[in-house]
Amino acid sequence: MTIQTKQDLKEYIEEDLRVQPRKRGLKAWLYGNAIAAFKLHLRKCEYHHNVSASPYHKMWYYYHLFRMKRICRSYCSEIPINVFGKGLTIWHMERVIVNPASTVGDYCSISSGVVIAQAHNRCPRIGNHVEITLDAKVLGGIDVADHVRIGAGALVIKPILEPNTTWGGVPARKLSDKGTIESPIPIA
Repeated sequence: MTIQTKQDLKEYIEEDLRVQPRKRGLKAWLYGNAIAAFKLHLRKCEYHHNVSASPYHKMWYYYHLFRMKRICRSYCSEIPINVFGKGLTIWHMERVIVNPASTVGDYCSISSGVVIAQAHNRCPRIGNHVEITLDAKVLGGIDVADHVRIGAGALVIKPILEPNTTWGGVPARKLSDKGTIESPIPIA
């Protein structure tokens, strides 16, 4: 699903900000939260890109694209638009590389060094509530089921069709029958 209306945009931004851990203290006060700012520009960029080709939407699309890319470059990351569903959690944004042809479901969680990339001209399709931890790689035209946790440093090159499991290693193999949390906390 992509952002097509202002209501969709509002829902995506609210969910992204709700699930994102908040920084506290003097450093957060001085420098702000770059990850929250990045996600705000990402969603607005998606909205203006998907809605219309009018000059108004093009102008705002390029403005948010510039701001989004500037933050990405400062973290040595490449995160394209229209890949992630709502509720995206980014723990650490350094060195995150995502292919624009990939698809990732709702409430995905990523960390530093994550690579979601093409192999053999095919890109991954990742389900909902998937947690991809530090330096994990998901490569090729594979499917990853819902509620899957991919461990640190794992290399996923074969489909993960079993939901609610944990995978790790090079190449990735099943480690546990315990996956991610079933559903996010509902908005009051």
